[in-house]
Amino acid sequence: MRISKEIIKHIADAIATNLEAKSLAKYDVSKDVISAKIAEVITADMVAEDKLNEEVKKLLAAHEAEISKGQMDYRKVFELTKQKLAKERGIVL
Repeated sequence: MRISKEIIKHIADAIATNLEAKSLAKYDVSKDVISAKIAEVITADMVAEDKLNEEVKKLLAAHEAEISKGQMDYRKVFELTKQKLAKERGIVL
């Protein structure tokens, strides 16, 4: 994962605090419970994107020869493939 658990916790705490402070949400449970759930969602989303990246890398490995010959731009093909798979699977990037 690109972001540490500490940073994710900080982001989740900030989201939970801001939602409550701006009266966008009223909590029936403690803010810590809400923050933990937000962190869980962020983490799950990042893990899903990491898995998607690995799958794209495996798919592109089959075209390694063309990419190495310069016939295809790896980053561009990687992003296009990733976007296509994400759309098919309903993953928001």
